[in-house]
Amino acid sequence: MPPDLLKWFSIISMKQNLLCGLCLSLLTASLGIASCFAAESEASPSPEVTAAMQPYLDSYKLAGVIGLIADRNGKVHHKNLLGYADVEAKKPISEDNVFWIASMTKMFAGASIMMLVDEDKVSLDDPVTRFIPQLEKWMVIEEKDGSHVLLKPLVRPVTVRHILSHTSGLTGMSELQQITGADSTPLKARALSSVTGPLQSQPGDKYAYGNQGMNIAARIVEIISGMPYEEFLRTRFFDPLGMTETTFWPSEAQIARLAGAYGPNKQKNGYARGGVGFLTKPFSDHVHRFPEAGGGLFSTTHDILRYGLMLANDGELEGKRYLSHAAMDELRKEQTGTTKINYSLGYHLRNGMFGHDGAYGTDLSVNPKTGMVAIFMIQCTSGDQWAARDLFLKTATDIFQK
Repeated sequence: MPPDLLKWFSIISMKQNLLCGLCLSLLTASLGIASCFAAESEASPSPEVTAAMQPYLDSYKLAGVIGLIADRNGKVHHKNLLGYADVEAKKPISEDNVFWIASMTKMFAGASIMMLVDEDKVSLDDPVTRFIPQLEKWMVIEEKDGSHVLLKPLVRPVTVRHILSHTSGLTGMSELQQITGADSTPLKARALSSVTGPLQSQPGDKYAYGNQGMNIAARIVEIISGMPYEEFLRTRFFDPLGMTETTFWPSEAQIARLAGAYGPNKQKNGYARGGVGFLTKPFSDHVHRFPEAGGGLFSTTHDILRYGLMLANDGELEGKRYLSHAAMDELRKEQTGTTKINYSLGYHLRNGMFGHDGAYGTDLSVNPKTGMVAIFMIQCTSGDQWAARDLFLKTATDIFQK
């Protein structure tokens, strides 16, 4: 065989071997993913979680519950699916259900800012006016009664840390939001409008939970990154993490899978159905609705698990680093200064865990020491969601320690 022809055959053979190796790698990876999902779907329910939640179901305080307990390696130890997503249709709750995760949305505002801190584009102690100069006109209420309001200048600037830790002095929602609705105006308009409502206290002096600071933080993300906030979340977090159903605008197909929100009826002998009154309908409307960075996201159990695993692995998942160790340290520690409230930068701190909950009771809690990832997915309107969540977390912690 001529040398040139032999060389040509050798090249073809080498390329075929490389192609076969690549195919084998892809097949192995896909089988690994499949087995991971299989393991997740086959996780056994916990009798202890069932026993803890059953009284809430029996008394019509909760209609449906998903309780998931996993470790940082992605192994789901227990998964409980209890009750109904749709009581009227007798449709059991399932992992396919979509949930309004409400204030869990705040986690992503904090993580987005910390991602930009990692890139040296912002500091937590930067004044907000570095990015939105119009907010230099902020004033603080010094005195207030039925006949007068006395305003005073700020004694210190409002910083990025302040707006993420609810210590800025801002009210829960801007005056514009209170008039037009939580999600009916762009983030830019909401951020600028915050200057019309005076601060209730000097920056750093008091803790006052709300959404307004998160929306200003999201606007800062837009200004620094040069892209819409929702695009930043999608490209930096949701797509890479495989959070394919997390969105401010659930599709009609997703809305059809939205778990119903319930509490007991007046007679306490059945369920009364509620709704997501905080947001503007239709939820799928991209034209008239805008991101509400303090409480506008919808998601699923699977997606929240993906995010929880990233948090449990110190900002890294499956070989991709999202947040540095230093950034994660900031998210895991109390950030409210002299107020000493157990809150970080868009993250609750509770019993050695960090994460966040939502108005209807959804919750992600991660224990950085043990690696436990606990997810609680409900849509409860009765006010009993917090007691149920706390009992679930206590039960999950006891089970995980065993």
